[in-house]
Amino acid sequence: MHYLRAWLAVLDGDIADAQREAKMALAVAIETGIPWFECLARVVLAQVQMGVADRRGVDAQLRGAEAIAERLRSPWLSYAAQLAASEAARSAGDRHGALAGIRAAFQQGQEYGFRQPPGWQPRALAELCVLALDEEVEPDFARALVRDGRLAPDTPPLRVSRWPWPFRIRTFGGFECLRGDSPLELSAKGPGRPMELLKVLVALGSHNVRAEALADALWPHVEADYAYKSFTATLHRLRRMLEDDDVLVLRDGRLTLNKALVWVDTWALEQQLDDFDAKLRGMDACADETLRRESTEEVLALYRGPFLPDESEQPSYIACREQFRARLLRYLARIARGWEEADAPEAAADCYLRFIEADELCEPAYRQLMLCFQRSGAPLEALSAYERLRTALSTRLKSMPSAETQSLYASLKSAGASAASR
Repeated sequence: MHYLRAWLAVLDGDIADAQREAKMALAVAIETGIPWFECLARVVLAQVQMGVADRRGVDAQLRGAEAIAERLRSPWLSYAAQLAASEAARSAGDRHGALAGIRAAFQQGQEYGFRQPPGWQPRALAELCVLALDEEVEPDFARALVRDGRLAPDTPPLRVSRWPWPFRIRTFGGFECLRGDSPLELSAKGPGRPMELLKVLVALGSHNVRAEALADALWPHVEADYAYKSFTATLHRLRRMLEDDDVLVLRDGRLTLNKALVWVDTWALEQQLDDFDAKLRGMDACADETLRRESTEEVLALYRGPFLPDESEQPSYIACREQFRARLLRYLARIARGWEEADAPEAAADCYLRFIEADELCEPAYRQLMLCFQRSGAPLEALSAYERLRTALSTRLKSMPSAETQSLYASLKSAGASAASR
């Protein structure tokens, strides 16, 4: 009974009650001579002591639990003790020790078909799975743990490529919604327009979006009451299509995509750019060649093209598209400056060229590329970039470059002519 109370207190986050009940459970197990329960009680008590930073107490309980598991030759107890030791190492900042423990525990779990041991906080186990998948340690077992327990760490692992998200939504370069690894067909026909509701929700930030704003975006020319009724009907239909009511959370008149269940490429890109900005504040990130290369690869892998490029009428799509373009151009300017300062102008130009391959109608990117070529002493390439833009705009939009771009082109052409005459 004390053990179960300790377990429930751990799950509720009541550290004081959990510690008291775990100690009583341990005392009862020792007094009655039941080593199996003594081992589990020590594991729970070790987890509780991690929460109060009692490192010496944690080590003592884990040594006792491991000794009992070994004496009883119990794979299940050994699995529980090894997981606890891995979490203790992770909490202490010992990444190498945590990975070694995870490898041993997950191999044993895979061999015997174990899953989540009793008394474990799901978030703690989720953090171990994040570490395992990030380092490719027993990834199949880690993914099975996450799926079976619907585990979710405190911070969504948006950059862990093998995390088994129940749903993935891609918006850059085109719209795609996956359930697991299979595309989910969200029909645009019939009442409710569920696919558009999902797209608008992402465009408006995906988190705590007012229902009235969603209704107004989808039904702008009807009365507010009718628009809201249409919104609720559409939300119901979308939930039925997703077959999971927890994906979309409506609370206090605001709709949110559940970050524990859904990966969205806009979130992943924002996190990548935020991480880069944070590193810029802590060091001269632009001077770090490895960081520039790795960051650029990750960013451009996510940005497969403009946000919902085939959707042009919805104002929220246009606003979101331009916001991401502007932020990416600021990011690329920093990266390019770093390459230019490192005397690698070709790498600087390549950043813009790769961005343009994904988003060939982003005119400001061409201007930055032209200036990049100008600074590196390559006027012909700068003029060629203008011609590429002119062709793309003429073919796709039946338009010409803006006055600002034409002015830049004229100045570059004039400078080139002056240099040739000398």
